[in-house]
Amino acid sequence: MKTQTNQAKNMRVRQQRIFLFAILTVPVLYFLIVYCYVNASSFLMAFRDMDHNWSLDNFQLFFDELLSENGTVGISLRNTAIYFVLGLLFFPTGIVISYFLFKKIIGYRFFRVVFYLPSIISAIVFVTVFKEFIQPTGPIAILFEKIGKPFPASGLLVNEKTATWAIVFYCIWVGFPTNMLMWSGALTRVPRDVFEAACLDGCGTFKELNYIVLPLIFPTISSLLILSFTGFLNAGGPILLFTNGAAQTSTLGFWMFNQVYSNTGGGSGFYGVLSAGGLFFTLIATPVVLFIRWAVERIPAVEY
Repeated sequence: MKTQTNQAKNMRVRQQRIFLFAILTVPVLYFLIVYCYVNASSFLMAFRDMDHNWSLDNFQLFFDELLSENGTVGISLRNTAIYFVLGLLFFPTGIVISYFLFKKIIGYRFFRVVFYLPSIISAIVFVTVFKEFIQPTGPIAILFEKIGKPFPASGLLVNEKTATWAIVFYCIWVGFPTNMLMWSGALTRVPRDVFEAACLDGCGTFKELNYIVLPLIFPTISSLLILSFTGFLNAGGPILLFTNGAAQTSTLGFWMFNQVYSNTGGGSGFYGVLSAGGLFFTLIATPVVLFIRWAVERIPAVEY
């Protein structure tokens, strides 16, 4: 009897191990191939030339393109910084708008539809409509004409001085819904009793936002702030749909994409330069992200 019990126990243990092995095999293989192998290959590629010889030529080519006056990498880095900085500047705006929509101000249903509309409609459709709006014969040009302001004859997306800023405006508007969903979720988790107590104490709207709402939703703020710095190199917009990189609108993400998929032959072939650039930007971004994380975690959390 004891032998049969041990055999049954061993069988259950064996079945559990087989089950765990079957469940973990696919994600472990995916991690080893897609993350470890790809990143290791990319790291080694940065130190090899086109003939697979060990060299630092990729870094030299990358820095020459980065530091040249009209280099694509330098322009892409500048535009990426514009997207990132403006995204940080409008970061608090999303919190304020979400708060007032949460408080159900007059017309909040209309504004909610306006802000969430870009996430409902397909990106291609929305970009097409936005491009028509800012054409020389579009509604924006007509509005400028009515108020006596000059409008570029070639349109906003052809002029180098206005193309990037037009796409930035589009990205700010389209980017609101994503963060607003996070803010709305964080606000709904705040107990209703807290708002009622603040109302009884005569707390005004802005004091409530500053001294109650912001401290209580700070974990969400810190997480999104860290993610924003983590995705610094990916800051940008749908450049391919708007200008395909023309009018000096390229970003780092689009530059890398264009180097790989720029033509039917498989891109430019300078994959080593891309790897060198990625390694360089990773070395810069990593300490910045770690510092931001350290600084954010030093702020004590408020419990409720």
